[in-house]
Amino acid sequence: MRRAPAARGYTLIETIVAVLLFTLGGLALASTSAVIGRELNANGLRERAARIAASRLETISAECRASSSGRESLQQVESNWSVSFPDPSRVSVVASVSYVTWKGQRTDFYRAILPCP
Repeated sequence: MRRAPAARGYTLIETIVAVLLFTLGGLALASTSAVIGRELNANGLRERAARIAASRLETISAECRASSSGRESLQQVESNWSVSFPDPSRVSVVASVSYVTWKGQRTDFYRAILPCP
């Protein structure tokens, strides 16, 4: 008596497990992409805020004795700066920039003592 050849292929349970693993991998990839996207947005805002603060320090350095304290809102960033004159040859600046990320409000401070020509 001859035996029938054994059937080749995957069982139903093996197929279900494989689909489940691919689904979990896809969901993990999607959630990681969302976190990376939010962090990239926050880093973009942080860079913009730092550039605004650096620009303000350059402006104060150029104006030197004519500079004064103030505030402005520019490109989703609130900027405040305080100017004092510790002596006739220097200007002291404290600048803060505030912006909102997905983690909430963030404020960065920059302090500098700039020479006055």
